[in-house]
Amino acid sequence: DVYSNNPDYADLLEKLKTFLTDFQEDDAEGQPVAKYMLMLQQVANRRERLVHIDLDNVYEALGEEVGDKMKANAKRYQRLFADAIDSVMPDPTVSDARDDDVADILLRSRMQSSASRDGDVSDPAQQIPPSLKRRYEVLLMPRVKEKARALRKVRADAIGELLTVKGIVTRVSEVKPSISVATYTCAKGGFEVYQEVLSRSFMPLFTCPAANCCQNGRLNLQTRGCKFVKFQEVKIQEEADEVPVGHVPRQLTIHLYGELTRTCSAGDVVTVSGIFLPVPYTGMKAMKAGLITDTFLEAQHVEKHK
Repeated sequence: DVYSNNPDYADLLEKLKTFLTDFQEDDAEGQPVAKYMLMLQQVANRRERLVHIDLDNVYEALGEEVGDKMKANAKRYQRLFADAIDSVMPDPTVSDARDDDVADILLRSRMQSSASRDGDVSDPAQQIPPSLKRRYEVLLMPRVKEKARALRKVRADAIGELLTVKGIVTRVSEVKPSISVATYTCAKGGFEVYQEVLSRSFMPLFTCPAANCCQNGRLNLQTRGCKFVKFQEVKIQEEADEVPVGHVPRQLTIHLYGELTRTCSAGDVVTVSGIFLPVPYTGMKAMKAGLITDTFLEAQHVEKHK
């Protein structure tokens, strides 16, 4: 059982850092190169925004046990890899990567105001979330030998798993901004408060939760200080040859974030690898649905066939 013996995440984080710094792969000329450190250097130099973690490399370097756990609990490992990358990210080697944009200026002013309070920000609501500082996305790539699963075979036992499906795109939504970190300022104390948003819907904060502030001051949402990511919803349907006679074709909702948006359009046959996740109903729907949840696939890789 992959969930037995509650894993020591601190120990695992060290293993992932070592994996990122030490893993080597032969380049085109047959010379061994540090695959992931080269990738992170490109990210640090602002030449790349995506960090692809190959599951095959994890199995090779960290063994079958870690690989199986990562495949079965992909979302948790994706966050762990992001934390590990933050720790081993190299300094930029090109001068133009140091040119500041609006996000850099905002982040620096936040760091300075945090330092001016002697760096003592004990309240979690006032600590700058790591995701606000990141300029990259971590994507988990499936194993090369991974076969696409039929849509009707994707069931509840696959929740949390990294899996691959194939189908025809039937509907594609517009690309919209999705908030990932909400930033507020307190009207009384002037403190900045952060709220990480991990789901599609969120309830904004209205009163200041900071313990060392005025307590219960009114919060104002600072749109310029928030972090938004591109979001697109795609519906895929199983192909005609997979539908048993007399049955209705099954559908699956795919969520595309960031650089994966606009990678497919209606009518395309695609193979999508992603993390199968539940989305609980909210509001009145939740009262009727009880414990039933909707599901979706958070895409990690999209391959278009035609």
